[in-house]
Amino acid sequence: MNNSAEVASLLPTREGRSPSILPRWQAGALLLLIVWLYASILVRLVLQWVGPHNDPNFEHGIFVPLFAAFVIWGERKRLRAIPAGSSWAGVPIIVLSLLTLALGVLGSELFFSRVSLLILLAGIVILFRGWTFFRAVLFPWAFLILMIPIPALLINHVTFPLQLLAAKLATALLQLVGVPVLREGNLIVLAAMPLDVAEACSGIRSLLTLVTLAIIYGYLMETRLWARIALVCFAVPIAVVANSFRIFGTGLLVQYWDPDKAEGFFHTFSGWVIFVAAMIMLFAMHRMISIFAKAIFGRPNLSRLVETGRAASPTRQTPPPGQPATTAGSARFAIVAMLLLVTALALQAHSREEIFPPRAPLSSFPTEIDGWTGTDQPIDQATLDILGAGEFLLRDYENPRLEQQQTDPWINLYVAYFPTQRTGDTIHSPSHCLPGNGYVPISREVVQIAAPDGSLFPANRYVVAKGLDRELVLYWFQAHGREVASEYWAKYYLIADSIRMNRSDGALVRLMTPMFENETPEAAQARLMKLGRHFLPLLDTYIPR
Repeated sequence: MNNSAEVASLLPTREGRSPSILPRWQAGALLLLIVWLYASILVRLVLQWVGPHNDPNFEHGIFVPLFAAFVIWGERKRLRAIPAGSSWAGVPIIVLSLLTLALGVLGSELFFSRVSLLILLAGIVILFRGWTFFRAVLFPWAFLILMIPIPALLINHVTFPLQLLAAKLATALLQLVGVPVLREGNLIVLAAMPLDVAEACSGIRSLLTLVTLAIIYGYLMETRLWARIALVCFAVPIAVVANSFRIFGTGLLVQYWDPDKAEGFFHTFSGWVIFVAAMIMLFAMHRMISIFAKAIFGRPNLSRLVETGRAASPTRQTPPPGQPATTAGSARFAIVAMLLLVTALALQAHSREEIFPPRAPLSSFPTEIDGWTGTDQPIDQATLDILGAGEFLLRDYENPRLEQQQTDPWINLYVAYFPTQRTGDTIHSPSHCLPGNGYVPISREVVQIAAPDGSLFPANRYVVAKGLDRELVLYWFQAHGREVASEYWAKYYLIADSIRMNRSDGALVRLMTPMFENETPEAAQARLMKLGRHFLPLLDTYIPR
């Protein structure tokens, strides 16, 4: 959507032509090549904003390119007045963007593919119009980053702290009004029912939307840069506090009215009410900033709309008369067109179907393993929606003979397998999910597990507490015959294997068991591996090498 606005700014105007400005047919050709390269990427991005299975955290993304185009249109006279120029520094930037695109497409990383478009636009602007023009459009160009969903690997590190913070603030407010409440991680336990401050209730959705609106509002209503920055900074605590009040209100509904009101219409409606209240708080904060600035500096703020209306139309600066025409503009066009065309053809040649190796479904994983009997545990639909399009096994194994001797309690096995991660669905790390279910981490370390062939591989070992109970957790990421403990290394190998093997499948394997009083993590791990050493050789059947 924004491509046409950017490329249109490169077109010649009636006032005169410059050797550094593209003729219309060249600009049209570049636009067609960009559309060819990015059509599928942009379609998927738009569907993530407004499609039937959109990402609620980024529904605001549809407004970002529209506002960027609005800013460029509003500044069109000032942009036309900038002396025509060019810089060959745009070529390496364009090359970087196309390498990023190839890495994203071949490496199954949507974020790289989408960011490459912004880098490409920057390179084209710098190449054909120069650094002065790029600095003039820097704000709308940088604003476009807000239309791109944050990778799950990063957003999970933001979401969970927000869940905990919202739970803590809501619990403090409930206790302040005399409601008996107990908090375990992000789980708020009330007398009527427990409230789970889930990922959807973390406030990340309202935070991203409010920050985006704060930037738009600041641009339209403020001319002071420091005031704009202050508005954006204040939007963060406002969103967090507003979300905490929403959870606080839900707790009051559960306690004093009807537990069913924690879901459904009232839950959704309260979200809208709280967001409107957050917007009012943002406007009030702007008013306070204006009063403060007037008291200190004595100059009232003029909104950009008013100031733009009062400003005189700029005078277009044209190149000096007699400037010789050169073939540099055609050379720049030829270089960019060739780079775009070669990249498109190369990606087209490698657009073969992803490989899905044969494997047994997780549902056929043995329920009887060396005296251990497994019982499948259901996964609710809300959790499945968060996990994404994968295959999941959640099973409790018990050994009746050992339990009668009070030596071994149950062991929970969880396996999440994703046949493809190119669509954006990826593995959720237990480092975020466990605390999100009320577990409080006590210790964490990386230990070595013996593989069936006698080799060792790393795994994460957690000791977590829920109330007075402690549990031991072992988990690792497994794909293509490789086991790693770090989710960052798992992402690296995903990109590398997707390029090298044309496969993006992968899995998470997790084991949990209760710990006895005063039991050490080493002793609990030894008990856990009584089952683990029997099921490890079976995994290759379900998680292909």
